[in-house]
Amino acid sequence: MKLEHLFEDASLTKRPISLNKAYYQKYLKFKGVTLQFKDDTTFYVPLYGSTFDKKGRPIVMGKVRLQVDILPKDQAALNKVGEARSDPNCNPYLPPPVGRISFSMNPLKMFTQLVGPRLRRKIYLFCCLAVCCMMCLAMLPMMIS
Repeated sequence: MKLEHLFEDASLTKRPISLNKAYYQKYLKFKGVTLQFKDDTTFYVPLYGSTFDKKGRPIVMGKVRLQVDILPKDQAALNKVGEARSDPNCNPYLPPPVGRISFSMNPLKMFTQLVGPRLRRKIYLFCCLAVCCMMCLAMLPMMIS
């Protein structure tokens, strides 16, 4: 996707421009640019892999959700934003990551973080089965006598 139209409009008007759904419908759609919008300000860009389908077209391996805002240099200098999640965390706000491992001395907490739910369920069932077999073996002498 080329953003040259957006940069040209921002440099001519000397004001910020956002690639939103209305701008796309009004200008970019007719210039051959195809975008799939999630909401009014964000859109998806497909990611292609190095593999091809039977017709020779590249296979889409995933999508990235983007929001594009272009500011003139003088306005960008006035509106400082932090790098990554450092202060000031705005335009856009970047939330802390979800799903990261938090190290703990509790072995059960580490077990739940490292092992997926399906495998964890299988391990729990195997442990219950092992405990039942051990109890049967322990009670076997009482039942025989």
